[in-house]
Amino acid sequence: MRPLLLSAALAACAAAPRAGGSFTAGGGCAAPEYRALDFWLGDWEVRDAKGGLEGSNRIAADLSGCSVRESWTDAAGHRGESLFFYDRAGRRWKQVWITEEGNWKEKAQVEAPSGSVRFQGELPRPGGGTVLDRTTLTPLAGGRVRQVIEQSPDGGASWRSSWEGLYSRPAAAQSCASPESGQLDFWVGEWDVRLKQRTPGGEWQEAHGTNRIRKVLGGCAVLESFEADGPDAMWAGKSVSQYVPAERRWHQVWVDDQGSWLAFTGGKQGDQFILQTEPVGAAAGRTLRMVFHEIRPDHISWRWERAESGGATWTPLLLIEYRRSGTARK
Repeated sequence: MRPLLLSAALAACAAAPRAGGSFTAGGGCAAPEYRALDFWLGDWEVRDAKGGLEGSNRIAADLSGCSVRESWTDAAGHRGESLFFYDRAGRRWKQVWITEEGNWKEKAQVEAPSGSVRFQGELPRPGGGTVLDRTTLTPLAGGRVRQVIEQSPDGGASWRSSWEGLYSRPAAAQSCASPESGQLDFWVGEWDVRLKQRTPGGEWQEAHGTNRIRKVLGGCAVLESFEADGPDAMWAGKSVSQYVPAERRWHQVWVDDQGSWLAFTGGKQGDQFILQTEPVGAAAGRTLRMVFHEIRPDHISWRWERAESGGATWTPLLLIEYRRSGTARK
């Protein structure tokens, strides 16, 4: 079988899956088990045991963290896609894989050797019957991963390796793999937002909106896509954020459909994340900043503030409560 058919890279928590038990439908995907594949997110270069290039793989969280999507391209340009999801009832991850040639697989998480993750399913044989097909994913030193695909024609009595791939980050992405480059990961996902904006008279007006945050450019940047229905009229904006190692700080540029733009710098400060402008307007005496605080997996509080003459006192102008899409409000 061609490596493309066998290249569905699979991962999940290393513990053996627990079957049965009660479960709750709905309620979003903020629980820890939904983060089990987060280590795999990003771009990968895949080579065989001798160093030959097998292909590339992009892994991205989707649907507010409720699924993980794999986009594989082999060295010859052939493509395949996987969708991974956590089965609440069975308490294990599952995967559906299909190629542009119509080949497909369905697998589910099974018990694995210590330190590894394993998925297994059945494949139909052209001449009839089935063969067991399993993937074992093992983390290695240096952030690499080994994937071994094996097949058993005798119901699991014996196994033979059919493909092996070594995963590593592309050289271009190494500079974006530092812990500091992941400081905004808490923001990644799809969010429902509730806004409160201060009027010139000091009153607060409410509106609602959405914000989609995703990592782009091989994980080197964070892209924001924001929309709101008010308070006065619908509006939208986008931002791009990136950590600059040489400066040891984050940069962000914001643009919106009102024709404005702002540039920020900053980063993590204790349990908050703060981005701030240089003094702007009013003879360069006004400073603006955004503060992420009360950061939890399914909730973030955000303040937009202004300070005059050096920032001794900050005045909140806009407050936003983030909740992951599909998460019930408490």
